[in-house]
Amino acid sequence: MDELARLSIEAACSRLVLEFAKFNDDLDHERLAQLFADDCVFARPLDPEHPYYGREAVHAIFRDRPPRLTRHVMTNIIIDVLSETEAKGSCYVTMISSAEVESPPYPGEGIFFGGFDDEFVKSADGWKFKSRIGNVALYQGGHVPNLPVPSDEERGLK
Repeated sequence: MDELARLSIEAACSRLVLEFAKFNDDLDHERLAQLFADDCVFARPLDPEHPYYGREAVHAIFRDRPPRLTRHVMTNIIIDVLSETEAKGSCYVTMISSAEVESPPYPGEGIFFGGFDDEFVKSADGWKFKSRIGNVALYQGGHVPNLPVPSDEERGLK
């Protein structure tokens, strides 16, 4: 593979990382779900032990959660190209959120610092997340939400 092809793959996968943050923050759940392969795996940073399987399950967890204002800042994006159809990567994520919706500026509920380990695959529709596994390493202020354990059906296992 030549240098231009490798750089093109790195750019496409890096863009997926940034679009994930943008679509998540914009509550654009349909476009967010389209970033994933049909047979993907996704684990939320606050609940990495309960991954979701398949694009429809990923779409549902974002679509069905209560609306809240979030801002995700993605940094330290590193993409390793494995072949013309596969890549892996990692990045850091800083996230702050608020349930307030009245008038800005909104009070934040804490800042979370974590990351994602990603696997990318080239599909007929372009590059997609094959696997996106999140983690939280640190938080400051606020509290860590206690997420209910999702059912196997919600996770796409049935």
